[in-house]
Amino acid sequence: MRPLPHGQFLGDLNRSVQAGGFSVDLRVATLPPEAVTEHSHDTAHFILPLADGYRSLARDPLAPVRTVFGAGSAIYNPPGVVHRDCFDVAGGLFLSVSAPTDLPAGLSHPALLRGDAETAMRRLVGLSMRGAPGDELAIEQASLTLADAVVLSMDASRHAPDWLIRAAEMVEDLACAPGLEIRAIADEAGVHPVHLTRSWRRHLGCSPTRAIRHRRADHATQSLIRNMDLAEAAAGAGYADQSHMTREYARIFGITPGAFRAVISGQV
Repeated sequence: MRPLPHGQFLGDLNRSVQAGGFSVDLRVATLPPEAVTEHSHDTAHFILPLADGYRSLARDPLAPVRTVFGAGSAIYNPPGVVHRDCFDVAGGLFLSVSAPTDLPAGLSHPALLRGDAETAMRRLVGLSMRGAPGDELAIEQASLTLADAVVLSMDASRHAPDWLIRAAEMVEDLACAPGLEIRAIADEAGVHPVHLTRSWRRHLGCSPTRAIRHRRADHATQSLIRNMDLAEAAAGAGYADQSHMTREYARIFGITPGAFRAVISGQV
């Protein structure tokens, strides 16, 4: 086994942009899981799978025994960690962000990141697809947000109450239900919506509303990768209509769902 150099991954390159020493690549995992061997990377890197069924050593403080992650999971791997991260099925699309060699020391183990790091990775998907002149500063800022999450991580979520863990699982399962409200999640968890929102921000780094929006956008992404009709994708992800999906999707990924589908059409 030899370490892979900066910016090299097991997958075909689709799009690539660089800024501030960070390499941001959109890739397709072409190898089936049985063909992925143990390997490591010279530099720290971040992964955002855009399909479900991604296997990783990342620690999820809310679910310590978790090994399989869904679309939109922001995963960090420190330099030198030996792993065989892969999708259950070949062909999964993923974003990789390779950090520069001088990244300050931070987390020493693979980890699932939440909050601002999740938001930054989704933003980098759109920036990598757009590849427009003048985007370098935005790419660097989003990448630095990721670096900040692992260098200064407080891992506050490790003390999250059981009811919040259940509420987070409900959002994963029910985010695409049309008309889902925070109050419904709070009622099931047995707490007031204000208490839910405050605890969610403290332990998970964002609001429950943002978590629902991210999950819906991730579900829509998987439909778009399959070249699904935009209106059908919107309905399946729980949006009120196609225009609602377009607004929300562009806000999260920095690219419209139609443009995203056009970029990847025939390449995945």
